[in-house]
Amino acid sequence: MTGVDTELTARTVAPGELEDITRRLTDGPHATIAARLRTRDLAFLARVRNGAFELLIPSESGVRLISGPAERLGGELVGLVTTLERSTGTTPPDEPPPAVDTPPLAPGELLALAEVIREGDPERLDAALEELEMTGLPWWVRQFAWGAEAIVTLQLVGSSVGFAAMLHLFTDGWGQLSADADDDLTFRPMTTIEVQARVNAFAALLQESSDDDD
Repeated sequence: MTGVDTELTARTVAPGELEDITRRLTDGPHATIAARLRTRDLAFLARVRNGAFELLIPSESGVRLISGPAERLGGELVGLVTTLERSTGTTPPDEPPPAVDTPPLAPGELLALAEVIREGDPERLDAALEELEMTGLPWWVRQFAWGAEAIVTLQLVGSSVGFAAMLHLFTDGWGQLSADADDDLTFRPMTTIEVQARVNAFAALLQESSDDDD
């Protein structure tokens, strides 16, 4: 498609209409994207209907509403990845450090290990690693202990296809923290390109869910 068929429109939302727009976008399958940075939180809301998308995003001038053809939503959301890297001053390497072979960790185990790391006691840290049967300290666990530069949560709401993912941006790169059926956590390092592909696939999943709902 060309011309008007692919054109995006954007405008600042007046405070009095924000509630109505939010209600419209959440009336059916929709996507929520939350980005937590060290200094502020950002929230995004997207809906696809009749081949077009609407996206609510925060901006310096207020909340903005972007709309356009559904196939262009992925490109808009992918831009969030670059925005987060730029706003946090983070430049992830082309390849993040490999993950040490780490057994799944219960949430409590990960938080307890993070506390030991912050205390800086090497003997306690060695004992904790031995108790958890870990051969070394993964880079992402050390950086998790001091806080990620950004945490992005992707969630598909109101759809028969449930989807949720949490992506962490650390100083040494991106990665996905996932929970299994027992709520144990594993971490998979990801490149910026892989994160962008995941976000784009998330947009496609929203479009498919919306097509099924129409």
